[in-house]
Amino acid sequence: MLSRLRLLTTLIAACLLTACQPAAPEITPEPSFQCTPEAGGEPYECSARQHEEMVAKDQLYTEAEAVYRKFFEEDTRLLRSGGTKKPTKELLATATGAFLEDSMEYYRYVSHRRARLVGGTIKLDLTRAAGLAKGGSLVALRACIDASSAKLVVAGKKQGTGHRGVDIVYFGRIGDDLMIQGADGEDDAKCS
Repeated sequence: MLSRLRLLTTLIAACLLTACQPAAPEITPEPSFQCTPEAGGEPYECSARQHEEMVAKDQLYTEAEAVYRKFFEEDTRLLRSGGTKKPTKELLATATGAFLEDSMEYYRYVSHRRARLVGGTIKLDLTRAAGLAKGGSLVALRACIDASSAKLVVAGKKQGTGHRGVDIVYFGRIGDDLMIQGADGEDDAKCS
């Protein structure tokens, strides 16, 4: 009987000990973040810091695209209307430095020659130019422009068609504004 009593006491003590133990702390897993490579591709698991950097870079690309589309709209208008001798409000809001100077030189040339694009459609395709930088730029876009369906008219006479080209366009911050600060171009490049 004593051994039964000892066994019962041991079992009761074991039960009491396990019931009195504090519960194991719940382990909350670290949140998992998904990042996408700057140039596109498959998402991968990343840290919170990497995710914040990716989101900030995505916002820069979105802002750069809006700036370039605004510039492109004004560029198209100027090429269809025969250029300009002075920078327009839209050019001053989207371009700066050497890029603005080069653009104005071209618009003055178009104005001087009394040239303009007529008819057709001027198409634009924008993609990220990941990892490219020039002169302290923050992001770059690859702009494929196809004006080959438009006619080039100089002094009232048809002179051919518009051109196709690819530009790598660089964006930098001027004060609070993201602006086009430079470009490298290649005429008749393939858009893909």
